[in-house]
Formats: sequence, C-alpha cells, structure tokens
Amino acid sequence: MSNSQADVDQANSSFWDDLCGSHLANVLGVTDSTPSSLKKFDDWYMDYYPYLLDHIPFGSMAGKDVLEVGLGYGTVSQKIMLSGAQYSGLDIAAGPVAMCNDRANQIGREPGARQGSILHAPFRDATFDYVVAIGCLHHTGDLQGAINECLRVLRPGGKLIFMVYYAYSLRRFQQARSETLRYLKAETFGYRGPVFGMRAAERASYDKNSAGDAAPHTDFISRRSLAHLCCGFTKFSSRVENWDDASPFKTSKRADMIGSVWPRFLGLDLYATATK
Repeated sequence: MSNSQADVDQANSSFWDDLCGSHLANVLGVTDSTPSSLKKFDDWYMDYYPYLLDHIPFGSMAGKDVLEVGLGYGTVSQKIMLSGAQYSGLDIAAGPVAMCNDRANQIGREPGARQGSILHAPFRDATFDYVVAIGCLHHTGDLQGAINECLRVLRPGGKLIFMVYYAYSLRRFQQARSETLRYLKAETFGYRGPVFGMRAAERASYDKNSAGDAAPHTDFISRRSLAHLCCGFTKFSSRVENWDDASPFKTSKRADMIGSVWPRFLGLDLYATATK
C-alpha cells in the first residue's frame, strides 16, 4: 500500500468515525441509539430514498451470506439483518461498526460488523452471495481496487449492489461546469475512470462532518466508466437516481421530482448491480 493510500485510509478512518447521517439525526432530534430513536431515523431515511427498495433485494436475502461495506447509521444494515441474511459488515471507521453491532444486539442478531478496509477485505475468496455498498466505494481512494475486492469475495453468480456519485448530475454541471466538461471531453477520447482533481469544496457539497470538513476523498464517475471498471463481472446494469433542490427546480417538491424523468438523466447518484 502506497503512502498516499495509507494517508487516505487513516483520514477516512477518522472522518467517518463521525457517522454518516449524524447531521440528519440532529435535525430529527435523534440523540441516542434507543430502538425508538433509530426507528425515527430509519423511517425518514427510507421515505427519503424510496428507490433503495428497487435496488437492494431484501426479500431475496434470507439464508444468504451478505456483506455490507460502509455502514453509516445502520439503516440498511438492520434491514439486511431482518431479512434473514447471514450478515457481515465492514467499515473503515470504528463508530459505524459500533452502531451496527448495537443494532444487531437490539434485534437479537449476532453482531457481525468489523473495522477494516474493503481495499484489503478480511474475507476469503467466494464468501458472499451479495455485497452491498451504498455511498462508500467512491470514498476509498481506489474505486477500481474496491470493486475488484468486491468481485473477489463474491461467489459465482453473486451480486455487487452499490451506489457512487454520478459525474454528470445537474449539481455537477452547476457547481463544477468546467471540470465536468473536461471529463466529458476526456471520456469522448477514450478515458475510463473517475473525475480527476476533485477540490475540497466540491467534496464538501456532498459529504462533510460535524466540523464542516470535506470527506478526504470522493470520486465521481459516469455510467460508461463505471461499466468499464466492472468489466470483470459477467453482467452490469446501472441507473441514475436522487435529486436535490437545484435550480431551476427549487420550487418543485422533491417527491415529485424523484418520480419524474429528470433524475434518470441528471440525478445525483449512480446505482449499479454487477453480477459475478
């Protein structure tokens, strides 16, 4: 591991110890991890991201070995556990691991989360039927390496279900137009990979901690480049999702926009399923 990757891992371990979703929890008045507080958080989360149910097949996970990478506040973690899956969790930071294992104890499941990096996943080859990574792999500092490790730990026919940030979202065109157009030009001439040279202000507009610091590393990528990074899989599909109150749609309700065609072209997030 290079020094630069070691630095990213260390910075990520510290940054993400402040759980992803902590700001939302404060807004909702969730100040503890009691079942009632977590339910309040989870209900809001699933209502805000209803399309998660289109991408994560909770109903098909009973009895399956499922690895979740990047645990955050544990909403998806708990739903996977309750599906009847054999759950394992992995996160670079200690805080999300503790939250996930606390949830497991509360619902009578065996705690299965551990701290570690998906770039060096502490699992044998062909261990899992599913790997779920919502909003995580693009922060590792090595998106290709993270995808390759997910491929390694999947069984033949297993699925990687993940979300990364979309390079051609309306927000990207508005906040970083020149960089986005430069990326489009590079892709047109054959480049395949994430957006290069992300600035701290761009990263902070997507993820920042309670101190206001930007995430140490964030990748944005197109559907075409992400498909290329997943070329080791036998099947790949993707769909753009999510929306914010970007101009000229500030007066539109988010729920209405989510159900429109606009997120399919200019949404914030890219959801993908890759089959080994």
